[in-house]
Amino acid sequence: MLFLIFAFALSVSAILSPLVRAEESPKYTWKDIVGIPGGNVHSPRISPDGLRLFVNQHVAGGEKLLTSVDNGATWSVYSSPVSASAMAMDRSGTKLVVSWFNQDFLYLSTNSGSSWTKTPSFAGIVNTLPRISPDGSILTACGRYLQVKVLYVSMDNGATWLQKGSECPDYVLNDGKMIRINNDNSIRRSSDYGLTWSTINTDRSRRAVFSYDGQSAFDGENVSLDGGVNWNPTPEVPPRSSNNNIYAKGISNDGKRMFVTFIPASPSDSKSPMMVSSDGGKTWQKWGDEGFMGIADMSADGSRIFTLSGDLPDATTRLATLLTPPPVTPGGTGSGTSGAAASSTGSSSSGASTTAASSSTSNKKPEKSSSTLAETGNSIWLVSGLAVIAVVAGGLALRKRP
Repeated sequence: MLFLIFAFALSVSAILSPLVRAEESPKYTWKDIVGIPGGNVHSPRISPDGLRLFVNQHVAGGEKLLTSVDNGATWSVYSSPVSASAMAMDRSGTKLVVSWFNQDFLYLSTNSGSSWTKTPSFAGIVNTLPRISPDGSILTACGRYLQVKVLYVSMDNGATWLQKGSECPDYVLNDGKMIRINNDNSIRRSSDYGLTWSTINTDRSRRAVFSYDGQSAFDGENVSLDGGVNWNPTPEVPPRSSNNNIYAKGISNDGKRMFVTFIPASPSDSKSPMMVSSDGGKTWQKWGDEGFMGIADMSADGSRIFTLSGDLPDATTRLATLLTPPPVTPGGTGSGTSGAAASSTGSSSSGASTTAASSSTSNKKPEKSSSTLAETGNSIWLVSGLAVIAVVAGGLALRKRP
């Protein structure tokens, strides 16, 4: 009797394991953004909350900044003081700050680029590097290219500035926290608005990228989930063409979603693959076969990626959306794998999975529990301490023995 119970439990587990993998590893789908007024765009950006898209546009006599709040269906066009490639933004994309070469001031917008104001000049620095905290309360400017660096901090939308330390942050977080990645492979942090710094890691051989909240980091092959202190290799290395070096990368706040782009394998090749993962690097999905320019930006939760593909000035702008299967109600007939998109944009998938799920994912053992599992829809009772699975219409559920 016990043998039959265990055999039946194992068979059900084998049937369900593909469904578990599907729910844990949803795939991105890609949609071409067409109809951008004027074309010839560059520097795609997405607000950390994923709700606002930005592109810059070369026009006669200057630059235009285009923004969209409906997934690229319509665009607002504004005059831009400088290129969006030098732009930092808060979580909602409402507050923007930009700089340009040989200027000792910044431009600030509090309405997503509709209008701009110029900040006061900074004493003794040019080529300022702007940064902004996710909540928009902290602005920084730093003369990165000076032999002696000077950091200025503002907490009143750039009206006044206080000189702090002599290190330029790469990331400005809320509550005065900052992160800096040095050329000597060390990672440094500050918790007092950049006045003092401490080294937390000295062996990062590749330049890491941090999530918007500063908790997760990715160097292309290794991941940290504790702010850069400890690192572990991704379960699978992102596939690439021969001799490709990493160009750009990104990671979500929870460390599960990431992307990586590569430098073309040869000078004659202007494009290379882009790889994305939604399961912490267990599997990687390639963006089509037409190649990629290396320019991309990811939302804070990793559910959206905004990119360019093709050759300028005729590059294609694309938006990737992570599809999440809907939960299956107890007693329902759904499998949990036919979910609708998290966004209503409508898209067609051009990606393909390039690696199999790791064995640690596919061989997960069911946890002991006496509670109801809303995600499935079968029943399990405990008989003399052993779990017995009873098949009911719909799926699996765990229940206490009556």
